[in-house]
Amino acid sequence: MLMPTLSNILLQKEILLESGTNELEILVFRVGRFLFGINVAKVREVLPRQEMTALPQAHPSVLGVFQLRNNVVPCVSLRKHLQVEDDPGSDQQMILTDFNRMQTAFTVDAVARIHRISWEKILAVPAIMATGRTPVTAVAQIDGQLVSMLDFEMIADQVTEKILREDAVSNPHQLPREQLRIVVADDSVTVRQAMTTMLAGSGYTQIQAFENGRLCWEWLEAQWQAKQNLAEIADLLISDVEMPQIDGFHLTKRVKDHPGLGRLPVLLYSSIVTPDNAKKGEAVGADAQISKPELHRVVAIADELILSRGAHNGDAAPTKPAPPQPAPPKPTVAAAPLVLPEPPPSVPSASYEYAPPSGSLLDTFLVELRERTEELRDWLADTSYDRRALLRTLHSIKSAAQVVPVHEVSGAVHQMEEIALDNARETVAIVAPLADLIDWLHSLSHNRRRYAELLGQCPDLGSAFPS
Repeated sequence: MLMPTLSNILLQKEILLESGTNELEILVFRVGRFLFGINVAKVREVLPRQEMTALPQAHPSVLGVFQLRNNVVPCVSLRKHLQVEDDPGSDQQMILTDFNRMQTAFTVDAVARIHRISWEKILAVPAIMATGRTPVTAVAQIDGQLVSMLDFEMIADQVTEKILREDAVSNPHQLPREQLRIVVADDSVTVRQAMTTMLAGSGYTQIQAFENGRLCWEWLEAQWQAKQNLAEIADLLISDVEMPQIDGFHLTKRVKDHPGLGRLPVLLYSSIVTPDNAKKGEAVGADAQISKPELHRVVAIADELILSRGAHNGDAAPTKPAPPQPAPPKPTVAAAPLVLPEPPPSVPSASYEYAPPSGSLLDTFLVELRERTEELRDWLADTSYDRRALLRTLHSIKSAAQVVPVHEVSGAVHQMEEIALDNARETVAIVAPLADLIDWLHSLSHNRRRYAELLGQCPDLGSAFPS
């Protein structure tokens, strides 16, 4: 039987993933009359359709959840999500995926087989799709047919409709969070505000934030020169991986190699923590790593890392304050009205102490979107065409859009990243789709009605916007 054979191969897929061959394995499947593919690296196994328990108020594409061994797994119907017409006998097989540290099953009509092909046969999607809603990252040439490679990360993001939680996280270890110092480094002002809002809402109000790794490192180094005492400088560093000047890996290495700062716990996060990035993080000494979809776990991880450092190094951070103090008042960050102000005359300060923001996270995102769009426009005007600078700006836009979240923006920028990352493409082939993306982002960031419509994907956030 095909399915058990595929399941056995996928469960032992390490034997397939040879390095240095410039090849990849693609699992081809059918939904209706359409052929799609997925990289085997993201697949756990293939299953027959399971009996499921429905979920109240779930996304229309979510069929429910089922138990597989010791896990409860959500299941998404690709037929429903891609709006393919229903057909008797459809959705009978399931592809169990494993990415972003989360298992999700997707129902399909039929699984064909695994193909090993050269990366040279993976083609970029047409430019018209780079700014569209179709969740396709590339097109593969397989046995004389074109197979669309679905963007499963984008689909999962659309289905879950994640909104960064601002609810206070409980403090089971009774840490004196208001006394502890956290340093945050991220080049996205939207992500920085989301991070500080989330931490402060749970009591971590002593936050120092920076817009890139270099500013963060210079501040840490200056603080050490002045105080010579880590307990008076910081209790935790939280950093994005992709940043200008000094990235998160380099920042972590500098901290861990420093004779005085080396005991500072470091939490790294990125859009997707790939195995390669995870190894790089471990190599430079990161104490923990998460993906941006897991940012809701930051407070709990911060507690664990601070406790762990105190237990192993005898630092001053207490685990049980004495006597217990009443909980600090919650910052009134959620009470800000949802409005669309004009962009401020200058960008936020590169370094600041935490203060409850005067505008909503959506306001901040709109301002950042305008600024980043101008960065893309400047890139087109600069004949040097620095590919790394382009990818850095695209990454910042996508990161901010994922945190808000505005799925159409993160999806469109992700498609542009795929085009820019294709080393076989000439710069001239990047210019046209990038120009289309710039026009689209400009229109979005300057059109109140269109912006409100887009945010309507998240009713709790978009309903108060003026039309």
